[in-house]
Amino acid sequence: MNQPPAGDVAGRCRIAGSGTTRRLTLPLLAEVPGLIHAFTTRGSLVEEAIAEAAGRPLPFASVRQTHGTEVHTVGDHDALAAPGERPAGDALITRRRGVGLQVSVADCVPALLCDPVSGWIAAVHAGWRGTVAGAVTSAIRALARRGVRSDDLRMVLGPSIGLCCFEVGEEVVKAFRRAGLPGTTPGVDGRPARIDLLESNRWQALREGVLPERIAASGLCTACRPDLLESHRRSRGRPGRMAAVIAWRG
Repeated sequence: MNQPPAGDVAGRCRIAGSGTTRRLTLPLLAEVPGLIHAFTTRGSLVEEAIAEAAGRPLPFASVRQTHGTEVHTVGDHDALAAPGERPAGDALITRRRGVGLQVSVADCVPALLCDPVSGWIAAVHAGWRGTVAGAVTSAIRALARRGVRSDDLRMVLGPSIGLCCFEVGEEVVKAFRRAGLPGTTPGVDGRPARIDLLESNRWQALREGVLPERIAASGLCTACRPDLLESHRRSRGRPGRMAAVIAWRG
């Protein structure tokens, strides 16, 4: 398979709501009829933000995130697990209407995917370990097994720690290189190496056949925006959490 081209992700987000309903959206998904999506911000509450976006409260499906690649399917008649009974995994897919797919982040990459043709949607959590393991790749391949064409998919990447701030040790650089991923920048002048998580996840989607014009990112670094976003690194491991949610209106 040919290597996908390198390059910056495109697109910028919009802010909707205020206070506990404040959320970010991206035009690439906002223009899909009947689709709801949001990346919550610092101080917002996911239930309230999505209820405002949808015009009514929505139930959510979520997973107990493990920094891996396990993908869970939410069927039309599946009971939604209680918070303490969530299955382990890092991605959810569904064609079910009126149910939100949710992943939580505070520096990791949240990816939301939609196929307007077949109706399948996905939410993916990809920290550096999940990126190396191929969380986005696993979600796209799970959708492909259900008949989704990669060139019909749209993918948006929410706020995450950026190349500007994600300094890492040599073991992380080696892990990315072993996985054949782009996005590593060598350290200079005594500074550590850095990783571009967005570029690595974009590259995985391109490799699976998602079209470059159907990938967009918020352009926001969680570590750079304490006024708007939570960051695990900035808070020294004591952050709040933000959510990425996608759903079809019921």
